[in-house]
Amino acid sequence: MRLHRKASMALVATALATVLTGGLTAPVAQAAPSAGSQSAVPAAECGVRAQDRRLWCGNHADLPTRLRPYHESPIRGLLTSTFSWFDCWSYGGQHGGGNATWYHTTPDHGEPGWVPADWVFTHSSFDANPSAFGLRNCQP
Repeated sequence: MRLHRKASMALVATALATVLTGGLTAPVAQAAPSAGSQSAVPAAECGVRAQDRRLWCGNHADLPTRLRPYHESPIRGLLTSTFSWFDCWSYGGQHGGGNATWYHTTPDHGEPGWVPADWVFTHSSFDANPSAFGLRNCQP
């Protein structure tokens, strides 16, 4: 019983020290999954990081990236990871999320390209105006 209490106290002290020394930081913006991704579990972090001005967020796996922000555009690569960064956004073709916002990234395989916002676990308010959350707008 005494050993269990000492171990618990050590765990609490370690957690407190981590928080007090800045070991844990909150993301700039929090977001929930968009309307098109109700079945997906949101990542613990989904927001624009101040260090690199990129959107870091969870996304569906095995996503094709496209040359231009339209589903009809040629596929450039494949985003296999489920937590990714996106360096900018643009309007493009309508998609299942009910808007025309697309995010640009460099995929795990292939060339940089675009994915529709409904495949990234951002909130609909983020998708409506990503620049308001610090993500730059870019042209395809």
